[in-house]
Amino acid sequence: MMPHLHDYYSIFWIESGEAIHATEFVEYSLKQDTILFVPPGLKHRMYIDKSVGGIYILFNEDFIQYNRKNHVPLTEYRLFNNPDFKSLITVIPERRRKLRNITELILDEIQNTDDYSEDIVLNLLHLFLLESRRIFDQQNESPKEESDSTPDATIIKFKQLIEENYTTQKNVTPYAEMLNMNPSCLNELTKRTTGITAGELIRNRVIGEIKKLLYSSSLSGKEIAFDLGFDDPAYFSRFFRKYTGLTLKEFRDQSRKKYH
Repeated sequence: MMPHLHDYYSIFWIESGEAIHATEFVEYSLKQDTILFVPPGLKHRMYIDKSVGGIYILFNEDFIQYNRKNHVPLTEYRLFNNPDFKSLITVIPERRRKLRNITELILDEIQNTDDYSEDIVLNLLHLFLLESRRIFDQQNESPKEESDSTPDATIIKFKQLIEENYTTQKNVTPYAEMLNMNPSCLNELTKRTTGITAGELIRNRVIGEIKKLLYSSSLSGKEIAFDLGFDDPAYFSRFFRKYTGLTLKEFRDQSRKKYH
């Protein structure tokens, strides 16, 4: 396949055959009993032919953040982010049945439409990720020292800085200074690695937090604006509408209707 981007998280469990996964900087084989974790916004290629069998799980940030009060950030699992973008585990026989049982339960619950199914699916997904993280840690007990000079490591650090500073820093220049880079170089690197500019990466994080607060809290638009570092509530409202096509009220009403 041609290099492409997704706006959702992907989990691929290769149970038979062999697939190829490649980013701009690394390419590797996915052999039998390998599970791959692909974050949104990563430009990558997947080669899968008819001999490959397995399971894939796709979910977006909406499902993780908006559905539940007890949100566990996916960054805590370390599965979707590492300096090599080589987020994979090898399933050993004694763990295979347990992980397979979880995926079968997820499939069963997806087919239900009652008031409990989404909660159960979300908890099963977290259980799958926790079990996978356990395997990941065991298989990476002595991780190689990370090089701050590699393009992938720079993007990971950039994303970490966004997470720590997006409420106070919304322009590219401060982040470039933290990374000891020229802003145009950071934009070029981000565009080449993720398919979007550094500014878009920052903005997407801010928009994501606004959406989360609109859905999960009773805060007014003005209160959310101040919480996220916007001094002008009117500008905040225009900012959100410009990049989502919805007013704050429209998004809050639509998201609550969708996930309740």
